[in-house]
Amino acid sequence: MIDILLATYNAEAHLPALLHSLQDQTMSEWKLLVHDDGSDDSTMEILKDFAAREPRCCIIEDGQCFGSAQGNFLHLLRHSRSEYCIFCDDDDIWLENKLEVLFAAIRQRNNDIPQAVWCNSYVYNPETATIGGSATLAIFRDLHDTLFANSGVQGCAIMFNASLRTICLHTPEVVAMHDHLLTLAAMTFGQMSYVPRHLMLYRRYEGTVTGHTDSTMMEKARKFFSRGKVVLDPLHLRAIHSFYEKNESLMAPDVKDVFRRFFAYEGRSRLSNAFHIFLDGFTLFGRHRILFVKLLVRPLVCSEKKD
Repeated sequence: MIDILLATYNAEAHLPALLHSLQDQTMSEWKLLVHDDGSDDSTMEILKDFAAREPRCCIIEDGQCFGSAQGNFLHLLRHSRSEYCIFCDDDDIWLENKLEVLFAAIRQRNNDIPQAVWCNSYVYNPETATIGGSATLAIFRDLHDTLFANSGVQGCAIMFNASLRTICLHTPEVVAMHDHLLTLAAMTFGQMSYVPRHLMLYRRYEGTVTGHTDSTMMEKARKFFSRGKVVLDPLHLRAIHSFYEKNESLMAPDVKDVFRRFFAYEGRSRLSNAFHIFLDGFTLFGRHRILFVKLLVRPLVCSEKKD
């Protein structure tokens, strides 16, 4: 059984299409857990009508509001009991074999340890009526390739097991986003495997929670040299510190060493940091040179030590 964790907020325009795509899944052994974050449109009416027709849907009505996607998703995670689970945004459309493909992939992995598998998605812009590109351009390989990314794997693309869920419920004080936490936990304590398939339409439009998504490497490259950019987003850096402080006692010595080497970048000059990435093995988009250039042309956070 798979728990689909759906966090909703003012989703009346797009929610019916998402719910229809869940019912069209080729795999039928799933349960939908839904928590709404205080919508003031017809979202709850749509959900209740769906639940009346769909016995696999369970709406959690507890009056709690979090004011953020990550708070809502982590609240849902505490209600999950199945062996596997997956986050679900309220405005996307799942291709009919998404659950089947990801379930087959994760069952082939060693589920005695924290385990996650993830897929890619097509970028869907209803305002321009276009579908194409890829929602995720960087394939995360390990912890060395994750810490400088300022993001995690797209949350609704990841299926993960109960062991990884337990680690995420050991929640740090600071969380940048639920998918960043999930990615850190998988890379730190278990395994995260990429399934090279596009299994969802990732809806992008004005007003989405996560903002614009680059669908090509050209778009990403144009932003690389933008003025005012830093290497590490302050919120994601605080979240990594918080994750380490919460889980340090559970980490293997070699994993602790990776985090400590990462934190050392806060105390060195820009030039020194650029050359240290070759010594420490850190990468961005799987490449040392990209991170090397980024560390040379941008400040680490908002201020930096001068040479």
